[in-house]
Formats: sequence, structure tokens, C-alpha cells
Amino acid sequence: MSAAAVTATDAAVTKMKTADQLTEYYEMRLVELMAIRAILKNPDTASFTMKTNKGITDVQLLDPSEIERIIRITTTRGHRQFYATFLYDKENHRLTKRIEHQ
Repeated sequence: MSAAAVTATDAAVTKMKTADQLTEYYEMRLVELMAIRAILKNPDTASFTMKTNKGITDVQLLDPSEIERIIRITTTRGHRQFYATFLYDKENHRLTKRIEHQ
């Protein structure tokens, strides 16, 4: 009986941890989208920092060519950092690629 209870408890804890991790992942994606939205509203903006209830987000904008812009987003939440890079086509005003880093 006690082994079954421990197994059930472990399963419940694992589900809760997974739910927390998914929540954190999607919260970080929302923060990224907020930053991207700010850039798309004003494509000529410079690098900037946003502070939200989820942490501090640094946005670096690099222009390696006349038609491409690299958008690097780093969100610091507590002692963890989340990174993503987007490629933006300035001629067509479109995001062409998203790269997630560890």
C-alpha cells in the first residue's frame, strides 16, 4: 500500500513540476512577443530594455546587412536567463526565423 501511495505522490509531483515548467516557458514566450511587437511597431528603434513582472528583458538589435536585422532577446528571471534570436527581413517587414538558445 505505501509503495503505491509513494508512486502516486511522485506522479502528482512530476505533473505539477511539468506544469510549472510549461507555464514558465510560455510566460517567457509572451515576454518575447511583447518585445517583438514593440520592434514591429517601430522598426527603426534602437536596442532597449523592458521590465515586466516576469523579469528584465534586454533586446539587442544588430544590422549585419541592409536587408537583415538580428534581434537578440535575453530575459533574466531570478537567477535564470532565457535567450532567443529572431531574424527580421527589413525589405519585406517579416520575421524569417527564430532561434532558441540555452
